[in-house]
Amino acid sequence: METIVAFLGVVLPLTFSPGPATIALAGVGMRSGVRSALPFYTGMMAACGAIAVAAAFGLNELFLASPMAYQTLRWLGIAYIVYLAIRLLRSAPPREGVEMRVYTLSDGAMLSLLNAKYYVVVSAVFSQFLQPGSPANAIVVAALIVFVALSQGTWLVAGAGLRPLMRSPRAFRIQAIVFAASLFGVALYLVLRH
Repeated sequence: METIVAFLGVVLPLTFSPGPATIALAGVGMRSGVRSALPFYTGMMAACGAIAVAAAFGLNELFLASPMAYQTLRWLGIAYIVYLAIRLLRSAPPREGVEMRVYTLSDGAMLSLLNAKYYVVVSAVFSQFLQPGSPANAIVVAALIVFVALSQGTWLVAGAGLRPLMRSPRAFRIQAIVFAASLFGVALYLVLRH
């Protein structure tokens, strides 16, 4: 029981806290609704799952052994966040009866693959809760993936809940600026952090 409480104490704040993925999901949900955002969300979750499984088999060791590999990932991630923010700024308001697609499955996968925060979350969780050769490791990996899916889904649904506020082109533009500025802010924070 103590292990479960400790696991939740690490995983919940790390997965539900704002970051590039959660901000992007809330923005996409607000702009296009849950259904149109599902490819983006699916891409994110597929990549998150792959990272978690790879980390369980030693991917974290690569980043510990090679700070250059981590820094390369970090800078690629920052560049991709800026790219997504620019796309958000350039998108046009939705037209009546036209389903809006802002980001795709591959955008979601790329955001997760280049999201240094996710690698940190995985490292923090796995360094504390994985035991070499233990069959319980599969449960830890599955639990982490479930919590990430729940947190990302929560941000997506919360953003979609605000969608009725986006009826006018002016409101849509303001929202685009706010979410793009948030993504630019995350990118700037990541640049200044190290």
